[in-house]
Parts: sequence; C-alpha cells; structure tokens
Amino acid sequence: MSSMEILNVITSMLGGLALFLFGMETLSGSLTKMTGGALKGFIGAITKNRFTAFVFGAVLTAIVQSSSAITVLSVGLVNSGIIELSKASGLLIGANLGTTATAWVLSLNGIDGESLIMTLIKPSTFSPFLAIIGVALMMFAKADKKKNIGTVLLGFSVMMIGMNLMSQGVAPLKAIPAVQNMLVSFSNPVLGFLFACVFALIIQSSDAVIGIVQAFALSMGITYGMAFPLICGAQVGTCITALMSSLGASNNGKRTAVMNLYYNLLKTIPVMLVFYLLNYLIGFSGLEKEVGAIGIPAVHTMVNIIGCLIWLPCSKVIVALANKTIPLSEEEKMEKANVLTMLDESFLQDVSFAIEQSDTAVKQLLNTVGDAFNSIVEKDLEKFNQVPVLCERAEKYKEQIDAYLSKLSGETMENNERASVNMLIRVSTALGRSTNIARRLHNVYVSYRESDGQIREDDIRELKVVGKSIYEVMQLTYLEYEKRTVTIAETILFYREEITALSAIAKQHYVQRAHENSGSGYDDSLYTDVCYIQEQMLDYCDMIADSLIRYAKETGTYKEISEQDRNQKRQQIHEIFADKYEELS
Repeated sequence: MSSMEILNVITSMLGGLALFLFGMETLSGSLTKMTGGALKGFIGAITKNRFTAFVFGAVLTAIVQSSSAITVLSVGLVNSGIIELSKASGLLIGANLGTTATAWVLSLNGIDGESLIMTLIKPSTFSPFLAIIGVALMMFAKADKKKNIGTVLLGFSVMMIGMNLMSQGVAPLKAIPAVQNMLVSFSNPVLGFLFACVFALIIQSSDAVIGIVQAFALSMGITYGMAFPLICGAQVGTCITALMSSLGASNNGKRTAVMNLYYNLLKTIPVMLVFYLLNYLIGFSGLEKEVGAIGIPAVHTMVNIIGCLIWLPCSKVIVALANKTIPLSEEEKMEKANVLTMLDESFLQDVSFAIEQSDTAVKQLLNTVGDAFNSIVEKDLEKFNQVPVLCERAEKYKEQIDAYLSKLSGETMENNERASVNMLIRVSTALGRSTNIARRLHNVYVSYRESDGQIREDDIRELKVVGKSIYEVMQLTYLEYEKRTVTIAETILFYREEITALSAIAKQHYVQRAHENSGSGYDDSLYTDVCYIQEQMLDYCDMIADSLIRYAKETGTYKEISEQDRNQKRQQIHEIFADKYEELS
C-alpha cells in the first residue's frame, strides 16, 4: 500500500470511530434526557423484584442503546436508596441483555440484496434522511421535547455513518498479510479476550468495541473463532465505566458497580472455559467460518442469554459477592434496620395498596415498641442494653410513617379508605408516645444503677410480674389491631383495674420491705416512678383501642357487646389475673 492509501485508511478509521462514539453518546444521552426526572421514580415503582427489574432493564437498554448508561443509572438509583441492591442485580442483568439490540441494529448494514426493499432497510440508506430530519428539528423546533427528538435522530444517524466509514476504511487492509496475522492472533482466546477488555476499558463502551468488530467483519473476514473472545472481553472491559461512576458514591453504590463486574466475569469466563473445553474434546468445525453481519449479534445474544438463565435465578450469589467485597459497616446495618422500605412514594397513586403498605409499616412499629418494653421487663442485661437502639428505631419508623400518611391523606379516596388512614395516624401517635414511655422507663433504671441504689430480688420479681402483665395487655391490643376487632377495646378498662390492683400490691410490699430495712439504701422514688411509668403504657393501649372503635363505627362494622357479655368478660379477666395475684402473695 502507498503512503496515501495508508493515510486514507487511518483517517477513515479514526474519523469513523469518532463519529460512531459521538453518535452513540449523543443518542444515549438524549434518550435519557427525554425521560426527565420521572425516570428514577418510575424505575423504583416498576422494579418490584429482580425479575421485573430484569425485564425493564433489558427493554430500557434496548431503547437507550447503552448498557453503560443504565449501569451508571443503577449505581445512582442504589446510591440514592430508590431501589435495593437485590433489585439492581436484575436491572444490571437485563441491561446486559438489552445492549445486544445495538449489535442487531448495526448488523442490518451487512444485509445482502439488490432489491429496493432490502436496500431501504439498511441503516446506511435511511440514516441520512433521519439526520436531515434531526437537524431540522434542532434548528427550527421551539419545544425542547422536539429538539431532543431531533438530537436522538441525529445521534443515531451519526453512529451509523461512523460505522459505515470504519467498514469502508478498513477494507484495503484485507490485502495486507501483517494485518491478517494480527487478526488471526485474536483466535487465541486469551489474547482476544484481553485485547477487547483493554480496548473497552479505554473507550468505556462494549457496544463500541462490538461495533468496531462488526465493521471489521463486514470488510476483513472476521471468523467466529476471532469474534467470540473479543465479544466476551468487551463485556468485561466496559465495567470500568460503572466502577468510575461509583467512586464518589456510597458503599451501596460501589457494591452495584462491583456487582456488575462480577456478573460479567461470571457470565463470560465460565462460558469461554466450557466452550473451549468442548472444542478441545469434540472440535467445532465452524470456528474458521466468517462470522458475517448476523453472527456477531447472535454470539453476543447467546452469551447474554446463557448468563441470564444461570445468574438471574441465582442473583443473590452476585449480591453476596458484592457485599463480601465491600462489607456492611455497623452504621449501614443500623441505617438499613431503621428504614421502612415498604413506604414507597410511587405507591401513593394506588391508595388501597398504599394503605396496605402503611399498615405493614405500623405493624413493624408495633413489634419494635413491644420488643423495647419487653426488653426492660425481662431484666436481661443484654436485651436491656438494646432498648435505646429499639427506641431510636421506633422513633425513625414513626417519622417515616407520619410523613407517608401525611402525603397519603392528600389523595382522593373512599370513606372506608379515609377511615383506615385516620386510624393509622392515631395508632402511630399512640405508639410514638409509647416509645417515649419505654425510653423514660429505661432511663429510670439506668439512673438508679448509676446512683448505686439498692433493689432487692423481691423488688425485681414483683416489678417483673406487673411489667409482664402490662406487656400481655399490649400484645392483646396489638393482636386486636391486626384483626381489626374491638374485644379488647370494649373491655380494656377491666384490664386496667387488674393492673392497678397488682401495682398497688407490689407498692405495698415494697413499702413494707423498706420499713423493715430502714437505712439500707432503699429509694422510694424508684419504685414509684417505675410503677407509674409502666402503668402509662396502658394509656396508649387505650388510645389504640379507642382508634379501633372509631374505625369500626366509621366503617359501619361496630357491634357493641351486651352488658351481660361485658360482665362475663370482666369475670374472665379477673380469673386470668388470679395466678398473678398469687405470685405477689
């Protein structure tokens, strides 16, 4: 080749590559921009699990024409807490499958045929027309949306023109033995894989690398043996884009990028190992065959379909590897435990479902408050030390529930739905005050220990009897809430009478012991404070019970029990407490 021919090849290659990369970046960026700020919220709503996330990731990537863009978006979504890491795994796997659409579109340029129809469906034929339309929209349209559409059309056209320019530019290289020898070296799976990996790492796009391979395939006679390791290596090398985007992100954002790397490694390397092992054992006759226009997207798709079939059901393994690489810190574990993930704002459009989610959140708050109070009552030191953590968690739960219910209250809803929301608000308020009681009770015990006050085993035993009795009433009230019945609500006064009587006996015994052991460090204020604070828990059980009655009346399901049934229930409750009176005797 003459110097002029070599220069023409170089300029065509570099110019085509520049146009191809610019067109791909413009197309991807414009499509992402067109979705607006609603995209993140939409993804959060549609990715209920890793399978729906997978489908959405595949479709979105096929539209945007860039797996790197969706991978970077996934890092941002996880970093901002919009989706969980487990859901991001499905999104990433889908994005890797969706990116094969780019290769299929590019393969249309290699279609052979002399008919007008076959010529018209080639991107090289219709791209100039799309480019003119795109430029016209960008120059003359006033609306930003139309301008963005013009940018999308122009980006696609430039990408196709760049592809054609590269194909035409490299055609003369086919006659040069040195170039042929270099291409043959790619048949070595290790060399081919590493070359594509490094090249994709440099230009940060597997689609671009595969597009270049397609350009060579159309002009240089690339074989299946050369193309296979190049395609696999490109998919691993492009992971650098997500890794770089995660540098300033939270640990969860970094885990998303690492998870993408692990998936591509686990997707490509085992497939290559199995493929070349079988080739060694039985020999594949088609490896020397030219891959052609359709072969590259077919191989690309095959590798990704195999990866999806294996790793989508086992995506927890990839998540676990990412968590192992970047372990959860204690702060992250605490933060994760304090977040009610079911309260997603995207659910507010479906009022009935949002109410169900709020109810689930309130039940979680119920259990947390109950655990905090029980940890105090049990007098187990390890559990006792966890009370501040449980109280803080309950307070954060209440803040999230109140904020969510406030937004939900602004939605249009039926009367029964409104009654449910009002009940949830009242129950959340009662539980918030119960949390304060648990914290106060914990603080009283801590203060007493720090002041070296004395408390005897009999004191602890009797406080525990009273406390456990209150906890049982709390549990019954919580159960009533879950069932939406009013049995406890109608008779909670009788429980209060029994608890008050138990508490009075315990106080009387304490005074007697204090009198008998005068000057032995007894502190009357301790017992009085503990008993008083414990009994206050009944006030908030009463609030929950009253909320249930109001809800039943507002929804027309309230049935008042007869006086006879009420008296019978009172006697049953007194008999239930007989054993507790005996414990204090």
